[in-house]
Amino acid sequence: MMNRLVLLFLLLGINFFAFGQAGINFTDASGLRQGAWVKSDKEGHKIYEGQFKNSVPYGEFRYYYPGGKIKTVSEFEEEGKTVKTVSYSENGRKIAEGKYWNEKKDSIWKYYSDYDGVLLSEENYSSGLRNGTSKTFYPNGNIAEQVHYSEGRKEGEWIQYFEDGKLKFKGSYSNDEKDGPFTAYYPGGKINFSGAYKAGHMDGTWSFYEENGEVMRSEKYSGGARIIDKKQ
Repeated sequence: MMNRLVLLFLLLGINFFAFGQAGINFTDASGLRQGAWVKSDKEGHKIYEGQFKNSVPYGEFRYYYPGGKIKTVSEFEEEGKTVKTVSYSENGRKIAEGKYWNEKKDSIWKYYSDYDGVLLSEENYSSGLRNGTSKTFYPNGNIAEQVHYSEGRKEGEWIQYFEDGKLKFKGSYSNDEKDGPFTAYYPGGKINFSGAYKAGHMDGTWSFYEENGEVMRSEKYSGGARIIDKKQ
């Protein structure tokens, strides 16, 4: 009986392989995933849907929360090496977008508030490590802070601003530690205090000012500890 059925399919020109590919979750004779795939958990909630060619994802993939709402939409390119991704909160707001290269974060990533969709921060990546300037923002869109990174470590300029855009303080990092001159400002633009860091600790003379610009006091530090003048 089985032989007769096979012969009938052959006579009708039906290709068993092509027929199998028309469905979903198809694995070929070599064990490679081909075509459309949908994965669900034990409760039947859809986890993702997308397509494969020789077990390599391509095109658009959609990932879901257990309740069925979209969690992430990813676009696979260059044989799966590049993945452009947008993630959403359960209320449907975009909360993150960026790119992966070889499964590691790459280029600019942006993060948004799941409350009102406002941009919260931007981070630059290379091979999964922060590399370049990272920024955080106030709700009005002005920059709150910017820090420079090199291969995952804070390195170089470090600046914070008041919400109106005026400079709050300026310093720098070296090998992930505060290092070098540091100056903080009053909202009106006058210097609040200034000094220097060395290997993450306050070092040398620090000067503190009244808001009118007059010197209030000076203090000396070494390795983060204040040096007390015994003559005082």
